[in-house]
Amino acid sequence: MTVLSIFFIVLITAFAVVAFFTEPSQTDKQIHLRLVALDRKKGSSGEEEDEASILREVTFSRIPALDRFLRSNRLVKGLCLLIEQCGLRWTVGRVVFSTLVMIGMGAMLGQWWIAPGLLGWAPGLAMGAAPYVFLVQKRDWRFRRIGRQLPAAIDLMAGGLRAGQAVASTIDTVALEADDPLRSEFRRAAVELSFGLPFREAMLNLRARVPVADLQFLVAAVLVQKETGGNLAQVLDKASHVIRERMRVEGEMRIRSAQGRLTGWILCALPFVMFFGMNILHPGYGKVLFEDPRGQTMVTYAGILMVFGMVVIRRIVNVRI
Repeated sequence: MTVLSIFFIVLITAFAVVAFFTEPSQTDKQIHLRLVALDRKKGSSGEEEDEASILREVTFSRIPALDRFLRSNRLVKGLCLLIEQCGLRWTVGRVVFSTLVMIGMGAMLGQWWIAPGLLGWAPGLAMGAAPYVFLVQKRDWRFRRIGRQLPAAIDLMAGGLRAGQAVASTIDTVALEADDPLRSEFRRAAVELSFGLPFREAMLNLRARVPVADLQFLVAAVLVQKETGGNLAQVLDKASHVIRERMRVEGEMRIRSAQGRLTGWILCALPFVMFFGMNILHPGYGKVLFEDPRGQTMVTYAGILMVFGMVVIRRIVNVRI
C-alpha cells in the first residue's frame, strides 16, 4: 500500500469520524427547533406576520460548517431534489458522509486485496456510488408506486367534481383519502395552496417533484380546464381508464420478459461472484491480473465489454409502452 493511498484513506476516515461525532443529537435538534420557533414568535408583531416563518427551510447538513460549504455547491441542489423525490428525511450531509465512509472502506479493501496504487481505489469508487444507486432505486420504486396509486386518486377527483367540489377541494380530498406516497405529494400541494401560492404554480411544483408521465398528464389536464373550461370529470374518467389499461399491458410485458431480466442479472453478477469466491478460497489468486500489465489490459477490456453488454441487455428486456 503506497504512502499516498494511506494518507487519503486516513484523511477520508478522519473526516467521516469527525462528521459523525460532531452531528447534534436528537435532543439537541429538538431544542434548536424549539428555540427557532420561540425566536420567530418573539420577532413577529401583532399585525405584521413574520414572512420568514412560513418559508420552508432546507438544511443541507446539521453541521453548520458543512452546511455552509454545501450551500455554495451547485451540484448539491440536484442531490437535494433526489433525496426529496425519494421521500426520505435525509440531509445532503448524511449522503456525503455515507459516501466517504464507503470510499474509505472500499479503498482499504482494494489496497490490501487487489493491488496498491490507483487500481486499489477501484473498489472504493464502486462502493462510494452505493448511496447514490440506493437513492435512484428508491426514487424509481416510489415513482412506480405513485403511478399505481394515481388511477384511484383520479377517480376520487372525478367523483368530487361531480359532487360540486372545486378543483382545489378535490386536491385536499386526495391529500386526506389517498395512500402514501401519493398522499404526501398532494398534501404538500394543498399546503402550498393554503399558504396563498397560485394554483398554477402549486401544480407545476407537483409536476417538478414527481416527473411521472401519468401525473404530468393529470396536471396538464387540470391546468387546461382551469384556464379554458370544459368537462374535467369526463376527461379524468378517460385518463383513469387509459392509465389502468397501460398498467395492465406493462404487467403482462414484465411477466413475459422476466426470464430475460433474470438471465441478465445472472450474466452480470456471475464474473464478480466467481472472482470474489476464488479469492476467498485462494487468497491472492487474482493478484496477477492487477499486477501484470497484460492482466491489467485484459481487465480493462473485460470491464468495457461488460458495461456494453449490460447496456444491451437492459435495452432488450426493458420494453417501454
